[in-house]
Amino acid sequence: MSVLVLCAQELKAVEIIARKWVNVEEDVFPALYVANHHAYSESYAKAGALSAGHALALRREYAQATADPKTYTGDELLATLHRVTYNTITNDGRGMLDDQGEAMRRRLVQSVAFEVLVEGGPWVKVADLGSVRRVNFDLYEISSRDPGEGHRARVYLMDGRPHQHEGYVTDQPWEAFEKLWEMNDECYAHWLRGYERDLAEQARRLGIL
Repeated sequence: MSVLVLCAQELKAVEIIARKWVNVEEDVFPALYVANHHAYSESYAKAGALSAGHALALRREYAQATADPKTYTGDELLATLHRVTYNTITNDGRGMLDDQGEAMRRRLVQSVAFEVLVEGGPWVKVADLGSVRRVNFDLYEISSRDPGEGHRARVYLMDGRPHQHEGYVTDQPWEAFEKLWEMNDECYAHWLRGYERDLAEQARRLGIL
């Protein structure tokens, strides 16, 4: 993992484009901007967590930013939102959005994903370990596969088995997204435990621990 600092002008452009596609809650993009700087600070700066004053200054900076002129397709917008999300997570895997901010982010991402879905079309990535496709006019299916990996995409296995929601099919899109987030969260927690074990083992080999 490697956190990059997002430019306020670039993120403001993403917000403007997102508003053309879906309903955007007022605080979600300022929260993402602050979370990005928080993740960078936690990952690299000796000072660690941002102070309340610094967070407020970042919100003001974002509010005053002028958007870079850009256009995105729905797929490009969704990919950009994934990149923004990635940069709100510390190098050791901790998300810097609070519960309210994360809930807003998820509603934004799944709203854009729903707009991108095409009947009988390809899988659409919603989360690191959660994708959805519209099987036909009525049905939606979810999977932990990453469509960006093409034919190499594999189901995420937890102790050798797929998650219980893998391949879940429903005629209710809200239910598909609800199950998708449950699957993503549980699979990610499993992955993070393994990642932490690998880091600890590497540290022991290097004599750090």
